[in-house]
Amino acid sequence: MNNKTQIATDIPTEIFYKIVDYLKENSWKLIAEYSPEIFDKAIDFDLYQFEKENKTIQMAWDIWFEGEIKATSSVFKMLSSHLKYEFKYGTSIHFHKDIFDKKSSLLMKY
Repeated sequence: MNNKTQIATDIPTEIFYKIVDYLKENSWKLIAEYSPEIFDKAIDFDLYQFEKENKTIQMAWDIWFEGEIKATSSVFKMLSSHLKYEFKYGTSIHFHKDIFDKKSSLLMKY
């Protein structure tokens, strides 16, 4: 099975936050998130990283481009099946650089 890392783009805000809720409710461990203490969290920008069973999901959202998710194809298949949503893959706005390093001072790490 091809399990390469992919980046889904243009994820509507409603779907993006449904995925965050789904992961939290299904035993995915929240490793890092854009600090809730930052004034623009979920207004202009948001960021999450989850892990479960050696799988990692990185998620970025902003008001202009909406959501992006970086994960393996098996993770996208699982999410797509649960949400009945077909992901589109394209050029990333956020993941062309290591956004988690760039924003590290603004992250809450768990």
